[in-house]
Amino acid sequence: MTEAQTYAWIFYAASAAAANQPAKRREIEAVADGINHAVPTHKEMEASFAWAESKGLLQRDGKMIQLTDEGRKFSSQFTEKPGSTMKTWARITAAIEGMGVDNTTNLDCRTMKAEQAGAQNP
Repeated sequence: MTEAQTYAWIFYAASAAAANQPAKRREIEAVADGINHAVPTHKEMEASFAWAESKGLLQRDGKMIQLTDEGRKFSSQFTEKPGSTMKTWARITAAIEGMGVDNTTNLDCRTMKAEQAGAQNP
């Protein structure tokens, strides 16, 4: 999974979990599991939160995470359009790629080692 896909996955989960009120990390993890059928790692969550905070999309207050007004606006561009969860995730990923996220880090899920961007799994 690329960094943009990871950031999009966690932002998508956070935007759903914290749509109306601040959410706890475990609530965001549960939504992320529903989106991708995988529980995000601590590293994935922290890197994604840090990126989203740096862009003004999320803010943390202690253990609570909430969308900023800018985060709600960004999220609504994708979540208000018809389509599947996967299509919404893909649209968010494309927008994040357009924001300059480096997509050169791909992990081989069998070895958990980085591989070059564009490398094909056998």
